[in-house]
Amino acid sequence: MAARRPPGAEASSLGAAFRIAGNRVVIETSSPLPSPLHTELVALTDNRVLRAFLLGGEDPDQAALAFADKLGVGRELVTTRDRVRQAVRQLSADLREYGGHLGLDIETAAAAGQGSPRPRIQLNIDGTPAERQPQWKENAGLDPHRADIACLQLYAGGKHAFVFRGEALQRVLHLCWLRRQHLVVHNASFETAFLLHHAQRKPPRYRRNGGRLDCTLQAMGLLRGVGYGGSGRSLEKAAAAFLGLEVPKDLQLSDWGAGELSDGQIAYAAIDAILPWRLWPRMAAELQRRQRDPSGRQWSRWDAYELQRRAIPAVADMELRGLGFDRDEHARQTQAWAVALAEARHTYQELTGEPPPATQADKQAWLRQVLSEHPEHLPAWPRTATGLLSTRAGQLKRLISIDTVRAMLAIRANEQLLNNFGPRLAERISPVTRRLHGRYNIAATKAGRFSASSPNLQQLPRRRAPEFQRCIAARPGHLLVGCDWSQIEMRAAAWLYRDPVLTQIFVEGRDIHEETAARIAGIPIAEVTDAQRDGAKAINYGAVYGQGAAGLRESAFVNYGVELSLAEAEHAHRRFHDAYRRLHQGLWDNYHLCKARGYVLIGAGRVVEAAWETDLDGRLLFTRCCNLPVQGICADCLLRAVAWTYARLKAAGIRGGLVACVHDELLLEVAEDDAEKARQILEQTMVDAFIETFPGAPTNGVAAAKIGRTWAGVK
Repeated sequence: MAARRPPGAEASSLGAAFRIAGNRVVIETSSPLPSPLHTELVALTDNRVLRAFLLGGEDPDQAALAFADKLGVGRELVTTRDRVRQAVRQLSADLREYGGHLGLDIETAAAAGQGSPRPRIQLNIDGTPAERQPQWKENAGLDPHRADIACLQLYAGGKHAFVFRGEALQRVLHLCWLRRQHLVVHNASFETAFLLHHAQRKPPRYRRNGGRLDCTLQAMGLLRGVGYGGSGRSLEKAAAAFLGLEVPKDLQLSDWGAGELSDGQIAYAAIDAILPWRLWPRMAAELQRRQRDPSGRQWSRWDAYELQRRAIPAVADMELRGLGFDRDEHARQTQAWAVALAEARHTYQELTGEPPPATQADKQAWLRQVLSEHPEHLPAWPRTATGLLSTRAGQLKRLISIDTVRAMLAIRANEQLLNNFGPRLAERISPVTRRLHGRYNIAATKAGRFSASSPNLQQLPRRRAPEFQRCIAARPGHLLVGCDWSQIEMRAAAWLYRDPVLTQIFVEGRDIHEETAARIAGIPIAEVTDAQRDGAKAINYGAVYGQGAAGLRESAFVNYGVELSLAEAEHAHRRFHDAYRRLHQGLWDNYHLCKARGYVLIGAGRVVEAAWETDLDGRLLFTRCCNLPVQGICADCLLRAVAWTYARLKAAGIRGGLVACVHDELLLEVAEDDAEKARQILEQTMVDAFIETFPGAPTNGVAAAKIGRTWAGVK
């Protein structure tokens, strides 16, 4: 007698499908299953046999449960309002006994009607789970406008961590008790955005309000380096570095919206509150430890940490507000790019009789052919790390007089606009708010600058397509207010190295780029041309960032389209340092100091250690020792401005707030009647942040805020 097929295989052959939802298996059918089979499947689901079978014997719960047991902390799921009182009572007792800080974490899930369903379990013909299962990718669960808080975890150092769900979750979210606590979170920007949106209470910001919010992600970046794009700040890396623990993450993307969580999910959730609680005392002690460098300066990382921490509520609020987006204007510009692309492709084909090169190999072959016809360019043509000819647009501009090169440049420019800022960008508009909501990652770069993602609002095509800023528009009844600092990086260099000539230029309110152009050319400022000013701009920034003559020449051409011979670049480089001798000496003194101590000290106490420069085998380059201090102290200034602007707008009762932070520019969206008052607050705050960061530096023309209906209107 033949063996009976497994119930799962039999059900699958009848059109049933299975999904794992927390602790349960969801069975989906287009028509009712035979009653005996349905009864058997329900029984297998109730005793979790079917779930274990569908997981193929590799239950991700086990790793989380084993790790939680290793931590020696019990987990308690709290689902009723009555049980909240007991949990809070126990947490309060633990706070008094174990240090007074409270580890917090949340898990989120896409709200009803948002996001995509999880993939079904793929079965083989014999009914066993397939070795390779479809991957589930979903961003809705990370968006406060499209997701709910599925559970909230708290740990205060005692025997149990508490996981709140259901009505207990709603109760604890709105407790004043929670707002008064000293909370410690990993990646507090994420939790703050959700709490601001769903709890409808301000998160703790300052100790004077009885509460405080600390972030172990921000601490990790300062203590062990941010890595690439902030990747070095993860909870796993922090736990490994400070606690010697390897954290399992298999359940990170599990179904947190399931009606019943598995034991492993509950353990995983608790772990993410326990670890920040354990990390914080060690991190805080290291952040506060004072050090003395060879120059005699005492410093600690704490001040830099405080700048980053205080910006968290402002950044979370900014992400929630998002940017208004004019779809009609965007569609018009997208259509214009598409037409321009089609015309450029047609032009190329008319010139050559062939379609434009599409693959990298085709582009290499095309460029070799072009250079063979213009051999004077070949010897000095830049190459990639693998020895291939560089096909960067900035390099191709050297051949701009050639018809096919002009066509290729037009093709590339319009392709990039369409790929990066065309329909894909429009698809990121929130279906809930009809606005663009990017993520701003605080101090995610080595210098402490913001990075942005989903979408990267710091990379909007301001230079390639300046008209694009018309797409960013205020909602009806509102206006945009924008402000940035004038030449802040040059001002920072003048202040850092106390260069008297450079400082005097700013005291007198003169244009630094015109001044440098006149000094290089040996002509009166009134005779400086636009091209000479652009060349001087490249020289100014390149020299401040430690570039030599070859680098200045390259930067001048790629960034500003200014062609310099190597001799001209060497002359400009020499004249710059002759004019600003103190700056030149300061750059080299700082480089030698950085090498002696093994790290670059930046601004308020941020560092880049030589050991973190893994791409350079632990070496500190002169260019980075020049670049990082300038960029870093400007980052400090921006962090101050972000936090102060947020607080002052709130205090003044302004209807609206920050909606974007791009490089050194802040953008507000406020009610029309509040626009002028908001403009004054923003401008004064930018000046105040500059004065605080660069005490004694001249402030002539340092900031001027403007009002407009689109982003283009505030430029």
